[in-house]
Amino acid sequence: MRWSYILPRFAFLILVWAFFFFAFDPLLKWSLRKGMEKAAGAKVEIAKVETSFLHPSFRMTGVAVGSAQEEFTNTLEFSALEFRINGAPLLEKKFIIDEAALAGLKFGTPRKTSAKLPFVKEEESSFVAGLKEESKNMALGRAADMKSGAAASVEVSADSLSSAKVYQDLQAKYEAQYAELSKKADSKEYQARLDAIKTSYAEANAKADFLKKAKEFSKMRKDVKQLTEDFKNDRKLIEETAASLNEGLKTAEEARRRDIDAVMGKMKMPSMDAQSLARLLAGPAVADKTQSALKWLALVRKYMPENSQKKMLKAEAKRGRVISFPKEQAYPSFLIKKLAVSGELGLDVPLDIAGTIEGITTQPQIYGKPLTAALKGSKAGRALDFRALADNTGSVIKGNAQLRYSGIAVKELALGNPASVGASITGGTGRFEGALSFEGEKINGAADYRIAGAKVVPQAEAIQPAPLKAAVMRSMSGLTGVIIGAKISGTLANPDIALTTDLAEKLGGAFKDVFGAEYAKVRAQAQEKVDAALKPFKSKLDSLTGSRQKELKEKLDASQKNINGSGDALLNDLKEQASPAEGGKMKLPKLKF
Repeated sequence: MRWSYILPRFAFLILVWAFFFFAFDPLLKWSLRKGMEKAAGAKVEIAKVETSFLHPSFRMTGVAVGSAQEEFTNTLEFSALEFRINGAPLLEKKFIIDEAALAGLKFGTPRKTSAKLPFVKEEESSFVAGLKEESKNMALGRAADMKSGAAASVEVSADSLSSAKVYQDLQAKYEAQYAELSKKADSKEYQARLDAIKTSYAEANAKADFLKKAKEFSKMRKDVKQLTEDFKNDRKLIEETAASLNEGLKTAEEARRRDIDAVMGKMKMPSMDAQSLARLLAGPAVADKTQSALKWLALVRKYMPENSQKKMLKAEAKRGRVISFPKEQAYPSFLIKKLAVSGELGLDVPLDIAGTIEGITTQPQIYGKPLTAALKGSKAGRALDFRALADNTGSVIKGNAQLRYSGIAVKELALGNPASVGASITGGTGRFEGALSFEGEKINGAADYRIAGAKVVPQAEAIQPAPLKAAVMRSMSGLTGVIIGAKISGTLANPDIALTTDLAEKLGGAFKDVFGAEYAKVRAQAQEKVDAALKPFKSKLDSLTGSRQKELKEKLDASQKNINGSGDALLNDLKEQASPAEGGKMKLPKLKF
């Protein structure tokens, strides 16, 4: 027996076994914790990680993920995550889990130690910061200094207006997009296809074989019909795209409104339109919730790239291209087919929730199914229903989410800003309904939160004019309910939110009852100054869009005329060569637009 050969190899096996038995789980625990902290931007605790290689399995217990916004709060925690890994795919370095379980899930739990990471600063999005700042700047106390004559001393330049920059950006966008549409509206592509059909017709017509000739003529009829249909669809797409560019004018109008509000602020006059008041009252309460929602959506977008196949091929290009041959059953690198979730929602009177998440994978295009989630819970008049879908099987990720939560106990909700005006809402029951959809970077959603059976106490101590203070107090006295609505649109990087609340209408009514005439006069003066500064930008954009749309229509009409003329001539030639088997008449498509 060759001990010199056996002993070193046996010692190596012992070392490998010792590594996996003593060191693998701690190293895996450390790497998981660091990865989760990077994603959450806060401290993460993991009590224990256990793995088994004989029967491949994984178990992680006692996980708490801190909140980046609230130092002594956990965003979420769960008691255990466990699953078994299929053995056969492991031979191909594929981690496939048929069923997994996540137990003891909780949200917003308190923690004893700080969740802040050293040298990590949580950055507030400019969108949320602007929403908060807008509510701070609108102080109703300034109404005491209201002077309609102050407008004469306020000068407005285009450089100070955010709407001027919006108009400039729209102009550049129109130039670029209309150039693409104009190129697409050109008839060269269709003329080339018609010329190809004419060439095929001449070649077929010269053949002596009648049956082959009839067969090729039949194909040409289909080609003409397809060309007609393609042009019709392209024209419709071009016209719809051109029309959609006008949506950008809504953004410019919103920026113009904010500029008018800013000018009124210089005139010592707060803005009292319903949108501004809704942002004043509901903005601070909605801002943090919106920040959290956008952060989680950004994480989904970050870890689910738009096209995982493209990313994979790009990485492989650096070290050579890997050619994959078709297999009867292809596995993604990582897949959890079904994850059972159970836990609680709320701290004082927890609501038991349970559901499933299906299709968790790093390569959704290989798996071919979207990620779906469904959670439900009901208890003592409370009910929750959450559903979500993220489809990354195509070239662009898209999805949606819906949440319904009723029977919410409202302890205390503060609206508005103590420096201006607000309301304290205590007691009552709330009902929330919200939906959000996204495609690529675009987002669109709406939410509605209604509180009934509550006590609404107005907070108007900061309002200096006594008549206005009394009117505000009267407008909210006796209320037992509040409605807050929100609509979000735009992109993930640059969202736009519109807020509504019934309290804004009451507050606006109180203000206009006291200062209605002065308010209307000053706003008209502010609007006149803003419009004068914006006139060169708006006139240039109007002229550009008008000329471009006229040019685009002329090109489309010319292309249509060209295709109609050439197509009709070709169809007449084909009719003359109609097969006797068809009674001397060929049923050819008419070119109609």
